[in-house]
Amino acid sequence: MQVTILGYWGGYPSAGGATAGYLITTDEGTILLDCGSGVMSRLPFYTNVESISGVILSHLHYDHMADIGILQYAAVGALRTGRMKERLQIYAPDQPEDMLKKLHGVHSDIHVIEASRKVTIAGAEIEFIPVLHTIPCYAVKISYKGKVFAYSADTSYCESLIDFAKEADMFLCEATICEGSHHTTGEGHMNAGQAGTIAKKANVKKLVLTHLPHDGNFEFMKQTASEAFGRPVYIPNITSNFTL
Repeated sequence: MQVTILGYWGGYPSAGGATAGYLITTDEGTILLDCGSGVMSRLPFYTNVESISGVILSHLHYDHMADIGILQYAAVGALRTGRMKERLQIYAPDQPEDMLKKLHGVHSDIHVIEASRKVTIAGAEIEFIPVLHTIPCYAVKISYKGKVFAYSADTSYCESLIDFAKEADMFLCEATICEGSHHTTGEGHMNAGQAGTIAKKANVKKLVLTHLPHDGNFEFMKQTASEAFGRPVYIPNITSNFTL
């Protein structure tokens, strides 16, 4: 699997950046995991709408779905011109209901995420567990040809993530809270030390922090996470790409 980070900011993007958005590419297709603000300006550097096998929205907050409507505009054009043969396949929680309703249209088939149900996209097995955020939100695990990618989505410290991410080749974990930062009240989020603790207990191979605060001290965050994890920790940038 190839993991490309399109955006990693929490809340709102930096100049030229993007909030949550990640491409997971297998030998059989491409998954777009979250589609936050600015993601559609980054996507054309790597792929196009007709090459996306499926879209997963971990939850229905705008910093994780702001650009989904723009992706759907692109799908309308691709369907009209025959570049796309099938509608977008979008997987999302069923709440908030008013946000879910906005996803429906001639461009998309909407599938409600269920923690008990695995799905297959681009040949990969996808699993979900609910995490502790301010609205329904799901962590995501993607397994393909013996490699495992795990994503915390937005959550406060959550013990169930330990088993969920167990032995993952890469754990992409939120770290929104930082000492001295005024970016968030902290509700429904973790700090870098907590991300490192989960990664340590889960014995993951690689920890990458995401959903970063704009006024965060990233060197401090990386050090704090590394001390808890016991291994080096990665802070992404707009060209971050990982091969599992």
